[in-house]
Amino acid sequence: MLTEGSYVSALWVYSLAAVAALVLFNYWFLARWPLWSRVLISLPMGAVLLTPALINPGAETFAPALIVVAFQWLSQGQEAAVHALRPLGLFTGIALVLAMPLAVLAAKLQKRRDQPKPELDLST
Repeated sequence: MLTEGSYVSALWVYSLAAVAALVLFNYWFLARWPLWSRVLISLPMGAVLLTPALINPGAETFAPALIVVAFQWLSQGQEAAVHALRPLGLFTGIALVLAMPLAVLAAKLQKRRDQPKPELDLST
């Protein structure tokens, strides 16, 4: 069985690996995409990777919800995974709701940055 220190260490390692995966995904696959689309993809992906869920409905320990859903679904069926799907769906939905206005803001900022600057006529 895990001690409290190893449990916390494992959660930190997983969280850092998930953040690193998001950064690398943006750097390698989305580097040429506009900023608004990267925001729209990255925030929900981060929510999917970082949402915690109880291992079992009566348990006191958490694990990443994506892993809990996968193991529960594959080992015990869809009904066993429902308790982990709820927080996963909730936080992914919240991330989508937050990503939409941020994506609009990023698109406006990128459009403003891409506009040519007016040239000053210093000849007069």
